[in-house]
Amino acid sequence: MVKKARDLNLKTMIGCFIESSLGITAATHSPPLFNYIDLDGVLRLKTDPFQGAKINNGQIILPELPGLGVQPIVL
Repeated sequence: MVKKARDLNLKTMIGCFIESSLGITAATHSPPLFNYIDLDGVLRLKTDPFQGAKINNGQIILPELPGLGVQPIVL
């Protein structure tokens, strides 16, 4: 869909409403394909069951662990 949108000179966006750090971290691997990025849904969670990407002053900071870099939090 992104390729087709670009072929049609359309702007693209990736986003979420409410998502844990697991989904946000996975989604952060594709933003170079998009014109607009809205991946701050984790900030709406009272408790995030994962530790992954962080948001700092509007920037998404990826973890440095292997793979996605996400770890479950034992509640």
